Amino acid sequence: MKERKRRGHSRYYLFFFLVLIAIGALGTGVYYLLRNLTVLELQKIEISGNKSVPDSLLNKVLKPYLGQNLLAVETKQVRKSLMAFSRIDEIKIRKSLLHTLKIEIKERSGVLYLKTVEGDLFPIDSEARVLTRYTNVLGEDLPVISSFFHSSQIKNGLKLNSPELKRVLALNARIMRDYPEFMPRISEYYTIDNTIYIVDMETGTRLIPPDEGLADQLRRYLFVQENGNIGNHKLVDLRYLNQVVVKADTK
Repeated sequence: MKERKRRGHSRYYLFFFLVLIAIGALGTGVYYLLRNLTVLELQKIEISGNKSVPDSLLNKVLKPYLGQNLLAVETKQVRKSLMAFSRIDEIKIRKSLLHTLKIEIKERSGVLYLKTVEGDLFPIDSEARVLTRYTNVLGEDLPVISSFFHSSQIKNGLKLNSPELKRVLALNARIMRDYPEFMPRISEYYTIDNTIYIVDMETGTRLIPPDEGLADQLRRYLFVQENGNIGNHKLVDLRYLNQVVVKADTK
């Protein structure tokens, strides 16, 4: 019985393998060639989304990348350089041929000003992270929270750890979620004996917020206040269901 001749599949496999190596080598060579072309030098950086961080500071950080080959610019390094700003939360980077780098920034928003023992004000976000202020002008209209932190303890980007601060931030988030219309009236939060007080900016009245029915009680307070039944600079307890209680020991 005659033996069947083996087909030359192994030769095709070898040929296919060599073709793959050649294509890979060609692609790598083209890539490295493009990385050295002067026509692909980075000439323009477009920044969008930043409101608090000045363009001048961002451009100063990004200036060393100008003149580099666009393909050779490491986006990971660019992101790392920009994330050093405590105000920056997220960054999207796109390379737009032939010579433009587009950077879209999402900033962290301040929700409160932390007032230190010395009276200095520092913006913080919803996670109690200290945000950088780039001017002496308070650029954000935010409530103030009095604290026992000293100014020397405050560092940009630092997350502050305080039970009282966490409780106030949680209350502030509830108001922003359930009754945001009341936010412009809040000038300050402070705590005494684990009780949170809200200071009404328009009347100077101090409010003790409820654990439940917060939005309804705040609306009830405004209704009673606007009808002239409370007066200014009072202490009002909203913890009683469906009631606005003015403390007797206040003027």
